[in-house]
Amino acid sequence: MLGRLVLDTLVTGLPLVIVFLGIHTVFRLRADFDLTVEGSFALGGAATAVALLAGVDPALALLVGAAAGALAGLATALVHLTLGVPVLLAGLVMSIGLFSVTLHVLGAPTVGLLAASTVFDGGGDIRTVVLLAGVVLAVLLTYLLFLRTEIGLALRASGVNARMARSQGVDDRAMTVLALVLANGLAGLGAALVVQTQGYADVNMGIGTFVGGVGAILLGELLLRPSGSAVLRIVGCVLAGTLLYRLVLTGALRIGLPAADLKGVTALTLIIAVAAHRYLGGGVRRLSRARRERPVAEVS
Repeated sequence: MLGRLVLDTLVTGLPLVIVFLGIHTVFRLRADFDLTVEGSFALGGAATAVALLAGVDPALALLVGAAAGALAGLATALVHLTLGVPVLLAGLVMSIGLFSVTLHVLGAPTVGLLAASTVFDGGGDIRTVVLLAGVVLAVLLTYLLFLRTEIGLALRASGVNARMARSQGVDDRAMTVLALVLANGLAGLGAALVVQTQGYADVNMGIGTFVGGVGAILLGELLLRPSGSAVLRIVGCVLAGTLLYRLVLTGALRIGLPAADLKGVTALTLIIAVAAHRYLGGGVRRLSRARRERPVAEVS
C-alpha cells in the first residue's frame, strides 16, 4: 500500500517538478504571475501527442513539446512588451486563446497514444520512475548551472531590483522575454513527459496547473526553509514542494476521494500554504513591490 502510494506519487509528480520550476521562474525570480502556463502545458502535451502519432522519435517528441510551450511564452512576452499589457493579463488572454490552438492541434478533445511508442515502453513503474528521475535531475542541474551564468545572474538581478539591474546594463525587456520563454518551455517539456506516462493528451490538462504550482512552491519553502545558496534553495523547494503536493493528491485518491474533487483539494492546499506563509513565514511577498525592495543579497 505504502509502496504503491510512493510509486504513484513519483510517476505523477516528477514530470510536474519541471513544470513548477518554470512557474517558479516567473513567480519568484521575476515576482510576477504568468497564467500562460495553463495553456502552454496543454499545448506542449498536444504537440507531443501529435508528434508521437506521426512517428517522431519519443525523445525528440519531448523537445517538440518544450518548443511548443516556449513559443506560447514568446507570444505572451510580445503581447506584454508591444501592447503594454501586464504579464498577468497577457498570460490570462493567451491561456484562453491557447485552448482553441490546442484543440486544433489535437483535432479532438482527447487523443490516446495506444498506437504510438513512448520513452517508457517496455518497462514497469520502477523503470518509469528511474527514467523520469534521470530526466528531472538533468533538467534541474542544467537550470542550476544556467542560473550561475552571466545571463542567469542578470535574470535574477532584474527580478530582485530592476532599476539596479538596468543601471548595470541589464536589458530588463530581454530578461522578461527570457523568463517567459524559459518558464513555458519547461511547462511544455513537463507536459510532454506527462503525456508519455499517462498515454493520452487532453485539451483540458492544463487547468489548475498554475494554482497547483504556486501551492507546491509555497509548500516547498515552508517545508525546507533552507539557508545558503539561493540557487540550491530554488531547486530544493521546487522538488520537495512538488512531491509533497502530489503526495497529498495521490493520498486523497487512495482514501477514496472522487477524482472530480481533486481541483478542490488543490485550491485548499494553496489556501493552507498561503495562510501558513502569513502566520509562520512572515507572509507572501508583495509582488508589486518585490522587484524594488528585495535586497540584492538574495541573488547570491
